[in-house]
Amino acid sequence: MRIGVDATSVRPAHSAGIEAFTYGLLNGLADGPHDLTVHVPGGTGDEWRQRVPSARIGWSEIRTPLRTDNRLGRLLRRHTPRRAAASVTLRRTVNLVRQWNRSPTAGVDVTVYPFAGVPVHADPSVIVLHDLRHLQPGLGSPGFAEVIRRNVARAAAVVVSWPHPYQQAVRAFPEARDKIAMIPLPAFHGVRKAPSVRPEPGLLVYPSSTAPLKNHAVLLEAMALLPQCRLVCPGPLVEPQASRLRARAARPDLRGRVSFPGFVSTEELASLYARASAVVVPSLWEAASGAMLEAFSWGLPVACADSEPLLAQLDFTRADAAVFAAHDPADLAAAVQRLLQDREHYARASRAAGTLLAARTWPDTAADYVAVLDWVRAGSPGPMPRSPFAETLLSGGAR
Repeated sequence: MRIGVDATSVRPAHSAGIEAFTYGLLNGLADGPHDLTVHVPGGTGDEWRQRVPSARIGWSEIRTPLRTDNRLGRLLRRHTPRRAAASVTLRRTVNLVRQWNRSPTAGVDVTVYPFAGVPVHADPSVIVLHDLRHLQPGLGSPGFAEVIRRNVARAAAVVVSWPHPYQQAVRAFPEARDKIAMIPLPAFHGVRKAPSVRPEPGLLVYPSSTAPLKNHAVLLEAMALLPQCRLVCPGPLVEPQASRLRARAARPDLRGRVSFPGFVSTEELASLYARASAVVVPSLWEAASGAMLEAFSWGLPVACADSEPLLAQLDFTRADAAVFAAHDPADLAAAVQRLLQDREHYARASRAAGTLLAARTWPDTAADYVAVLDWVRAGSPGPMPRSPFAETLLSGGAR
């Protein structure tokens, strides 16, 4: 099968979880017998080859206007009012400009779009719908919501990664129910051996972009109530929120205790996890939290917000975490204190969840994707293929 992947909306060091997902999926697909053509933003080919070092992939760099990772894009993102940035009008304008440089689609049987927020222009296509936050009041963007609705209607298949967004997608798009599949992801790395050094007392880690829904602002106010703790927040620095957060971290009550190092390498992130006492996840919405999955891999205790997707993630991984009210800094601080006081209990719960997920690999995930892609290529005969791992999660059974 000849598979195309349109990754022109995924920019190395700027696309957070979608970026990590795309690297993992491509590495998994590259282990198989299929021909792969991957379209990436112009000037990023070397970075992609470092992340996905397979000689079997044909890379195609596409000039992409209106990028957010150059000086002009950063200035526009920082100074455009949030309401305007989320509007349907702006999103339609951006999409029209970007259509001038469409990725070529000839010579492939089916095209995968790792990010469902950009218009599909290939048939047949498979979109990856990581979550439906853009359809949530107060969290989403009407512009992106319009694109997603059109993509779901046009795509030959829709893939989501976890039970919560899968159930949401089926409710939101009942007419597309028969072409929506759930294909769970592995943790972004396997279960790690216990670090040889003791954790640094009070060191908290929250790997995430600084997008507003990641809820760093509440986390920083909680840190003001936790003078014994230090916080490191690696991840893409999304403006204008990044500048506001760094300004708050520079004030006297947090100065020297909170840092935003930006995007870090896998090795640097592993070093942080090895030294951390706990992982904190205050996010207001996720498909599933990569930070939480990585905490499970490291056997690190987790404090997490009571947002609906995070609670669902705890449920299907059978994990336990110190849960707090997402908008309440005092409750977050109290949860961290509970977690640090009973650290071993929460660490055991994370290790058990990590063991549950450890057998899931990127080749496993890629094999489930290939089954769906082959179904699409064949004209969607009969019921859509289902991931056995997904069926287990949805039924609540043990692996």
